[in-house]
Amino acid sequence: MEAKDSIVVVADSPTCTGFRLAGVQKAFFGLGKEAETKINELIALPDVGIIVVNENIIDSLDWRLKKKIERLAKPVIIAVPDKGGPSEQVDSLKSMIKRALGFELLK
Repeated sequence: MEAKDSIVVVADSPTCTGFRLAGVQKAFFGLGKEAETKINELIALPDVGIIVVNENIIDSLDWRLKKKIERLAKPVIIAVPDKGGPSEQVDSLKSMIKRALGFELLK
């Protein structure tokens, strides 16, 4: 049997709850350094295909981790807004997805 790539969420509590209700089994509440540590752990796992992260968490990551994420083809990091609304850095998300997939997903 072939292993499936999983979807994992690292976000604030409301976002984690929403994704759990949608059927995502691996959702971790974390902010700041706790979230950064969890993301670092997850990108090293071979069975993680997509990591969903709040935009404000992505914005606050250490620059070295951001550079590491930008170079990754897998897992794909998807930033979603929190209850405060979209971040100012949505264009960088578009470029990360385009680089990972090879085409523009969000127009």
